[in-house]
Amino acid sequence: MKKLLEFFKRPPLWFLIVLAVIGIGATVGGTLFLTQENLSPFVLWGYVLLGVMAVTAGYCIYSFIKIFPDLNERVLKWSANKPFWNRLFTEYGFRAIMFSIGSFTINLAFAVYNGSVAIVIRSIWFGALAAYYVLLIVLRGMILGYHISRRKAVKAGQTEAVTELKDTRIYRICGIVLLLLPIALSFAILQMVRANDSFVHTGITIYAYAIYAFYKIIVSVYNFIKTRRTNEMTVRAAKNINLADAMVSILALQTAMFREFDATGDYVNVATMNAVTGAIVCGLTVAIGVFMIAIATKKTKRRNEHENEAE
Repeated sequence: MKKLLEFFKRPPLWFLIVLAVIGIGATVGGTLFLTQENLSPFVLWGYVLLGVMAVTAGYCIYSFIKIFPDLNERVLKWSANKPFWNRLFTEYGFRAIMFSIGSFTINLAFAVYNGSVAIVIRSIWFGALAAYYVLLIVLRGMILGYHISRRKAVKAGQTEAVTELKDTRIYRICGIVLLLLPIALSFAILQMVRANDSFVHTGITIYAYAIYAFYKIIVSVYNFIKTRRTNEMTVRAAKNINLADAMVSILALQTAMFREFDATGDYVNVATMNAVTGAIVCGLTVAIGVFMIAIATKKTKRRNEHENEAE
């Protein structure tokens, strides 16, 4: 019994992977039993499976917290002789930029898709979404392009003072471009209100998207707060953009849930809710942009004052 208790206190990684697979299967099965009319006689099994999902999820989270220090130590030991992986696991700024490449690729795919559909069916809705993703591509592309050129310049002997000045400049430019994001988004919101267009996630996909959207906003808020303590302006810019993007994911989730689950047919109420949430998202995005511009301006002003004092 003692050995069994020790096993469950610090389970091996393979056991957690098996439990995670069971939990995912229970989530899918439970959702199907609760949402499909032809499976309504077995609705009790749906609640049982969702209970299994809750237990496995809770235990996996608890166990991961327990084994994370050991796992982290093993990963760092494994990556010690691998420069790229070592930087990825140990340098927060480098890791943030690498993840931005993935976000840039996804935004590019969405921009191409929505733009193509907008042209084919002449849709304002898809055109507005394409414009939104194009702006995200511009923002993330600027950061990635600058980061590459910055690294080359530093290797060539660029001074820390010049690097800091350029970092602050790109941070301000990102803030300015971020102010344009609500303009593209407002056209999509207008279509939600006037033409009843919306993001669509049907069936079980809406639950998966809900998990993704909440994960995205929680991580983005955490990183937004965390990066305020770093002096790496490109990293701060990337995380601020992620936060603005995550807020749109919450708006997308709301509109999709109204379309999927609203049985009242109250179009006016749904349109009002989408308009209010859209306005809040746009307002907060503008606030982030203004915040970035203000921080960059303050930093530049402080730097100029120090230079004048030095002279």
